[in-house]
Amino acid sequence: MKTKTMKIFQLLIIIALVTLSFISCRQTSKVELKKNEFIKDWLLIGPFPNCDDCDLSDFMHGDKCKGFATDFLLPIGGEANVIPTEGVSVKIPDTDIERQWYHYQGKEDKILLNDIMTPNDLVVAYAFNQIISPEEQKIILSIGSNDGAKVWLNGKKIHEVHPRTGRWLQKDDDYIPVILNKGLNNLMLKIDEGSGNFGLVVRFLDYDSTLNVIRKNIDKYKQITLVPNEDTLLVRFGEAYRISALNPQSKVKISMMDKNNGLIMSREVNPGEEFPVLLSKLPKGFFTAKAEFQTLDDGLIVSEMKYFNGKLKRHPLPKMIAKDLLPKGDDGKLYFPIGTYGAPVEDYKKLKEAGYNFVVASMKDLDKVQQAGLKAAVSVHGTVEEVGKLISENKDHPAVLCWMLYDEPAYNHADLLYIYELYQTAYKSDPTHPSYMVVTTSQGYKTYGRCGDILSVDTYPIANGTIESVGKAVAKANRDSDGDQPIWHCGQLFKWPTQRMPTSQEHRFMTYSGLLEGAKGLLWYTYKGYGQYLPQDYPELWEAHVSLLKEINELAPVFMAKGIGKLVQTVDKNENIRAIIKKSKAGDYLIASNLSRDETITAEFFDKSIKGKVLNVYGEDRTIEIKKGRFKDQFKPLDVHIYKIK
Repeated sequence: MKTKTMKIFQLLIIIALVTLSFISCRQTSKVELKKNEFIKDWLLIGPFPNCDDCDLSDFMHGDKCKGFATDFLLPIGGEANVIPTEGVSVKIPDTDIERQWYHYQGKEDKILLNDIMTPNDLVVAYAFNQIISPEEQKIILSIGSNDGAKVWLNGKKIHEVHPRTGRWLQKDDDYIPVILNKGLNNLMLKIDEGSGNFGLVVRFLDYDSTLNVIRKNIDKYKQITLVPNEDTLLVRFGEAYRISALNPQSKVKISMMDKNNGLIMSREVNPGEEFPVLLSKLPKGFFTAKAEFQTLDDGLIVSEMKYFNGKLKRHPLPKMIAKDLLPKGDDGKLYFPIGTYGAPVEDYKKLKEAGYNFVVASMKDLDKVQQAGLKAAVSVHGTVEEVGKLISENKDHPAVLCWMLYDEPAYNHADLLYIYELYQTAYKSDPTHPSYMVVTTSQGYKTYGRCGDILSVDTYPIANGTIESVGKAVAKANRDSDGDQPIWHCGQLFKWPTQRMPTSQEHRFMTYSGLLEGAKGLLWYTYKGYGQYLPQDYPELWEAHVSLLKEINELAPVFMAKGIGKLVQTVDKNENIRAIIKKSKAGDYLIASNLSRDETITAEFFDKSIKGKVLNVYGEDRTIEIKKGRFKDQFKPLDVHIYKIK
């Protein structure tokens, strides 16, 4: 009996030892602190859902990101306090979603979660590490994330960032001054994702040397910005996680004043925090915004910027732009501009043969642009004086079409009055060639749009938007411009990281969306660049694009005709069918598109100007029967049909 009992006891001991051995194999992640080196060893868990009812096509971070606000680690101790080990599971109550912590050894500085986790859109994930510090020390935790991030250190939340429009994954976005304990320090990150790249990049930086770098670049980091957004002015001081490192607890005082009224308003906010001010609450004309930030060791940092509240005055159209908002060629005749970004010199001839008539180019390539029979939208950069000098020196070159003054001023929080000075200086230096402004943020059309002779609207909805927004943006630009400047449609011929190119159908639809709303020029981003070479990497799309260019060149007289055209509704007033009748010297055309991505529509049109018995459908080798000014046709999703009616 004793022998049997002893055997059972020995067996229990063996089982216990095996169990303890198995448990001891479940390790957490520990790394020795090495300043400046990126952390590549992590314990990861995820993905967990971030938003159940969001649409990727128009997703914006915010209150809908339930996953970002939910503590998925509550069952094992909570986000702030848990010290996870490899293999430990987390199950979301009332769902079949269960995830395990696992060890990941990265090869690159960036931990690309979209390569590791599926699904990787509209999700959140966690990354954990124990940092071993040889001593207690003040240090800078530097992180980059795509998109938002929360950070806990030793049980305390030390950082949260959640930009509404997301952000790219890049190193050293956020500097967070922290104190590391001697020995183990628990570091937990939570990363949320909308779409595209998904990941984190983390390292520790020396405190004193990092702050010295910030001090050396203080002029860059301390700028106050004033960005118009329809009826509001978005005010912000400083790069949040640079300037705040000089005094993490301090706020910035922002004051607005003018000569007549003195102090208009004053407010205290966090560095980098953007807040709106109603323009109706501010006086008309010029005023000054002033920011004051008290540092711990460097005294008071001050930044000022002037702003003009009202409608900026335009100068007359340059000589090369006719009253009907089209450019004049060397022969004095008007033409329809068709261009591209990313044009390598060696492909200029090929681009000319494909149907382009201009490229975005540098000063040094103007001779080669001319040799290929093209024109150039020339990028100019620098101070107002430098830009004026560059334009003066090159204005007589026969290849110049226009001067590109700035790219995305609203998106990049540019100084409105600086941009306006560039515009005025360009005209003084060269009253013949127009200046050209690219504005992607539609709220900036009324302000930044008035700082150029040509307003180019770049709406890139594949797959970060809604495709019908292309036409809406061109229509809004035409309304906001007061009809006194050309609006160009800048289309998407590239893919966002980890996403896709437009299809040939989408590409044609977007182009005609701009034309239907009165675009007086077309260009595309991009031909080569952004990790692609269109003819080589996407030959079918390139072939469809060349065919489209041929079509646009043939129909150019129609698009050049004055006005946007007469709006034509379907008999049942279907809102998904957008149609106009455009009269021109080349004939009268009805152009119609189906705005729906998924609905096939049989549309019936009626207009007294539609005569005869049949209509020819341009480019489709078919005809449509007409009965007393009425005809029907089928539109598949995103279809565009063109009918010659006279």
